[in-house]
Amino acid sequence: MDPLIALLPHLSSMPLLQIVVGGVVAVSCLAMVLRADRDRHEAPPAEGPGPPAPGGAEALRDLREQARRLADLLARIAELLRSLRDETRKQTEILERIDREQAVHHRASHGRD
Repeated sequence: MDPLIALLPHLSSMPLLQIVVGGVVAVSCLAMVLRADRDRHEAPPAEGPGPPAPGGAEALRDLREQARRLADLLARIAELLRSLRDETRKQTEILERIDREQAVHHRASHGRD
């Protein structure tokens, strides 16, 4: 990276190179814009909602049932996360107590020497 930075003063003194690079960038941008515009115009039209599918009511009921099951599962996951958080908090408190006891013991044992 340092050699490239060292080249910057030399490149800035070359206006022809700056013009060429600027032209290449401008032509590339123009080509991308024209391609995107052409792709947009050549794309097939989006299909509308169309007529209702046969068995649509049954499919809707199935979706509702799946949504209910999903909501139940999400509630269970939230409950498990709460219990996991509580258990993590308890374990952290135990470890903090052990650390404090070890620090007190360490100070007491080194304080006598």
